[in-house]
Amino acid sequence: MKLLLPIALLASLASCTSLKNNPRPSAELPCRGAPATNQGLAYVSGGVGQGVTSTLDVTDDSLNYGGKVVDRQARDYTNIGMNAVRRTDDIAYREVNRYADYGMDTVDDGAVYGARAITRWPGVATGMMKRGLFSTRRVYQATMNTYGETVNRGYFGFWNIFNPPEPKPYMVGSLNDLHNAYAMPGSSWHCRLPQLPVEPEPEVTAGKNPVTYSK
Repeated sequence: MKLLLPIALLASLASCTSLKNNPRPSAELPCRGAPATNQGLAYVSGGVGQGVTSTLDVTDDSLNYGGKVVDRQARDYTNIGMNAVRRTDDIAYREVNRYADYGMDTVDDGAVYGARAITRWPGVATGMMKRGLFSTRRVYQATMNTYGETVNRGYFGFWNIFNPPEPKPYMVGSLNDLHNAYAMPGSSWHCRLPQLPVEPEPEVTAGKNPVTYSK
């Protein structure tokens, strides 16, 4: 390649200077020397261009190869990482929900049992108190009844012999006059009382004044 350029220049000079009656021999340099020089240099530029093209092709293909490999591997490992994160989140969510449900179910069961105990056990105490008061009431009522009967049959029965009760307005005379069979004082309490006359009730009609009865 280096020998082509000097040879082309010498051939161009020899051809231009060999012309007769040429007042300007150097004029042949551009007309004949330039094309020859360009033709010789075309090999150089072609070689350089091919070298640059080849270098760029190698660079392009290498980077494309590396880019495809790196991109594919990066995506694969990123997907692996994201899948691991997603699965971990799913597992954590499931387990947290499981134990949260367990905890809340336990709280609910405790509330049910607590409400059941609150409803039942105080009822035992109030039931005992109620039955105790009823029992006390029985004793108290029996005591009061016995006391009343004792006073009524003993004290008042004895006292009525000397001081019989005052007669009622419908009674005439003493209590002994109610019935001839009772001669002892106070014994007339066991007899049948006389029937009292019943006055007729006034009849009331709609739109009219009530009827009055004169005594």
